[in-house]
Amino acid sequence: MRKYTLKSEKPAPNPEPDYLKVLNPQQRAVVTAPPGPALVIAGAGSGKTHTLTYRVVWLLDQGVSADQVLLLTFTNKAARNMTDRVGALIHADTRRIWSGTFHSVGNRILRQHAERLGYPKAFTILDSEDAGTLLKACVAEITDEYLERRFPRGKVLSAILSKCINTQQTVAAVLDDAFPQFSELHEPIRDAFHLFQSRKLEMGLMDYDDLLLNWKRLLVEFPDIRENLTQRFQHVLVDEYQDTNHIQGEIIDLMASNHGNLMVVGDDCQSIYRFRGAEYRNILEFPQRYAGCRMYRLETNYRSTPEILNLANKSIAHNRHQFEKTLTAARPSGSKPAVVQVSDVHQQGEFICQRILELADEGIGLNEMAVLYRAHHHSMELQIEMGKRGIPFVVRSGVRFFEQAHIKDVLAYLKFVFNPKDELSFLRLSQHFPGIGSARAKQLWQLSSTAADPLSGICENDAAELLPSRARAGWANARGLLSTLKKRRLSSSPGELVEAIHTGAYRGYMERTFEDQLQNRIGDLEQLANYASQFDDLDRFLGEISLMSSIAGQDILVGGQKPDEYVTLSSIHQAKGLEWATVFVLWLSDGHFPSASSMSEVDGLEEERRLFYVATTRARDDLHLCHVYRQFTRDRGTVLLRESPFILELRTGKPETLPFEDWILETEHAS
Repeated sequence: MRKYTLKSEKPAPNPEPDYLKVLNPQQRAVVTAPPGPALVIAGAGSGKTHTLTYRVVWLLDQGVSADQVLLLTFTNKAARNMTDRVGALIHADTRRIWSGTFHSVGNRILRQHAERLGYPKAFTILDSEDAGTLLKACVAEITDEYLERRFPRGKVLSAILSKCINTQQTVAAVLDDAFPQFSELHEPIRDAFHLFQSRKLEMGLMDYDDLLLNWKRLLVEFPDIRENLTQRFQHVLVDEYQDTNHIQGEIIDLMASNHGNLMVVGDDCQSIYRFRGAEYRNILEFPQRYAGCRMYRLETNYRSTPEILNLANKSIAHNRHQFEKTLTAARPSGSKPAVVQVSDVHQQGEFICQRILELADEGIGLNEMAVLYRAHHHSMELQIEMGKRGIPFVVRSGVRFFEQAHIKDVLAYLKFVFNPKDELSFLRLSQHFPGIGSARAKQLWQLSSTAADPLSGICENDAAELLPSRARAGWANARGLLSTLKKRRLSSSPGELVEAIHTGAYRGYMERTFEDQLQNRIGDLEQLANYASQFDDLDRFLGEISLMSSIAGQDILVGGQKPDEYVTLSSIHQAKGLEWATVFVLWLSDGHFPSASSMSEVDGLEEERRLFYVATTRARDDLHLCHVYRQFTRDRGTVLLRESPFILELRTGKPETLPFEDWILETEHAS
């Protein structure tokens, strides 16, 4: 008898999904990672969002239900773009994926569970203006007139409370760190915050920070809710993890506490938002918090030339606290970055404008060029020069220099001192003082404007009887400042007058009123004072400023120029995530970039170096780093400035091995 063996049919190998074929090996490893905690260190221009999107596709393709995926991003637009792309790749209904910002996801969760915290299910979300109004009412309830005058204004109070919540620090700690001018008021400020939180609960209201605070409370105070949410969301993915703050980091850990299926994607070398409360340790200490986590690196850069990446790599290597990685370029070689030695800020402006025009003539669109800076006042003279030359620009980091509120405030004092008939300037400056609103300001003007010289009338006549008691001390300060300016009007330079304003009574107004970047605003006014010192008298200075304010950049006449193209001017913080063909970086001089205040601590200096890294990696083709080596002081003196430490530390080895080339500017003399 003969035996005949039937062979079992081998299953066909599962073909690799087509979407994996577009990924490089590093990206593919991230996308197909097994369950469990994973830290993805994604270098600049490495396709981070692209990779995270494909990770969601992979999970759905492996049978994970869409409603088991939680995707946390920093903008709702990014979340929509990612889920739309997921749907297009695998033709799935992605509406069941929970995706969005921390606040939007927190709102959805609280709509289901807010009643456990004592809120109605249909709670109302306060916008920032209404929150400030309610907080102001709470301050008035617990303080007397004297104490209220010393309190920060609503927006500043809101910023203090927001920082307390997002960093999970006490009021005293936040004040000492970020608002030292109010440190002695920590107890009444804390009491105002407690009352504010109670009032919101009574009225069924939450503000934006409550969406995070109460989300965390649900997870900590109610184990059944935490169990329900962690079972529901079996896969948690987080984009831009290096930008998360303390409370966001805690929420993420709680949401993944049962299963540990957490993938966070970010770049520790692009952590630059400490001033906003971002917690750098969230990403740096992730491997310690998640024992056995897998770590992946995305190091292929698709944006910049090898020469630009070489400079960026060599610079960031000087940071001690980081996950080491080396960006490699997918693009062919280009030109070396240029370190441009400019004699002063005016030559810096002239060089950049001339170079922009040259590049435009070569066919590079204005919208492919950007000028980046550490602080907004670094761009003042450049904005003036671009206005004169008719080069259109937009300021991405805010309004143009001379249109900023604090600049216009100081100019209002100067305009009124120069022309005491200027009612508009008087009405603006008088409202800087506690207890004086538009109605009181008009009363004061009516009283003083009857005099031949309204400025003398204000300085010599006491209008205290027109004012409520809470406004009298403030008005006395106003009169004192105006009297000082009146006496010094003819003997002091415009720069000295600007300094007298911003170091005098106006400083208190800034501290009470502006909730963000106080030191940068002070820097703006110091730069304005330096600029004003170039003028011999107030008349010429105000005339120049008025001319600059009225100049709008017109379209320059180059071939193929579109009328809607503009050069972008931006702080580096605002430029993160963007890219341009050509990038100029301003003021790479010692004491300016890195900032002088950062030099006293390692953490501060390393964050500044990360900021430099972000600036350099915005450029695709051309990078110009400007070193201003001479600065004029208010007394008409000159200070010589060394190169930024970030440039000096790259000057090792032979000239041909440097990651940049030096450009020395020469002035063309007419024959």
